[in-house]
Amino acid sequence: MAVSEVSKAPEVPESEATGKGASWPYRVVSLPWQRRLRVWHRRLAVVTAIQLLLWTISGIYFSFNKIENVRGEQYLIAELEASIADKPKVEKLGFESAMQIVKDRTILQPQTIEIINDPQRGSEYRGRELPLYKVVTLSNAGKEINVYQDPFTGEIVAIRSTQWRVWDLMWGLHIMDWVDRDNIDNLLLKIFSFIALFTSISGVILFFKKS
Repeated sequence: MAVSEVSKAPEVPESEATGKGASWPYRVVSLPWQRRLRVWHRRLAVVTAIQLLLWTISGIYFSFNKIENVRGEQYLIAELEASIADKPKVEKLGFESAMQIVKDRTILQPQTIEIINDPQRGSEYRGRELPLYKVVTLSNAGKEINVYQDPFTGEIVAIRSTQWRVWDLMWGLHIMDWVDRDNIDNLLLKIFSFIALFTSISGVILFFKKS
């Protein structure tokens, strides 16, 4: 008795099944709005890809660095620092007196001092009232750290280390303000945020609307 052979449907290569020349039921049918959405999704994804990567890298960096350490608060002797905040501004402290205050109120060792009178965009001391004393110090590990000090009261208004500079760079990349690194209300950031939002939403729609 002859064994009957079970007929099988011919296999269609994947390239033919999804190509323009493929016939039903192998051809994947996309609606016009889906095709347009897919085109814009790909184009805008290319535009935002680098910035999305920078947002991700900088966000990870922020999450692994305590802001207190970035600000240099670990170098302060808190009990002494709190006592000079309200001291009236009468006349400038001498360089030696200013350096002695830094030595007394931090765990750092002062090396040199200079006075800063002019503002500079994107500087370590931006946002602080001038003039300021800049005291270059060394930590116990031998790292150079800049201490910015009110020349009248002796108050330490900023401590800037390598950790702060890396954090500042990451912040500038994150908010897309590469010069001042302060303006989170800039137009470029808003545009890229909306583009990234559109790309994310369109990707989800295209994923769940496959034909």
